Amino acid sequence: MNGLLPGDLYSRSFDGAYFYFLQHLGSEHHQLVLKYDWYDPNTRVKGKEVSATHGFNGADVKFQTIGLGYIWYVNSNVKTVLFYEHVLNEKTTVASYTEDQKDDVFTCRLQFRF
Repeated sequence: MNGLLPGDLYSRSFDGAYFYFLQHLGSEHHQLVLKYDWYDPNTRVKGKEVSATHGFNGADVKFQTIGLGYIWYVNSNVKTVLFYEHVLNEKTTVASYTEDQKDDVFTCRLQFRF
């Protein structure tokens, strides 16, 4: 035995990052949040090259996210967060990824600090 686990093992070149911009809106109680991120799990293939006939699947699809949020600091121990993320996937020939999926996310949080 060669010491490797059984099954398929993959080694891919990948790329990703995320950026946030936070800005108070006239007072310390109101804050705007802008976010951009991307994750490309396989930088060697793009778009229609990502195909099941070439041995690729959904794990090779690039995603980008644009986010917009609002934070209201009610007091020093309570804050409310409203956040919307528009998720974009690249268009490939892999089933379920031929068009952009409808997978946007809206989050509403009430956070308490103890």
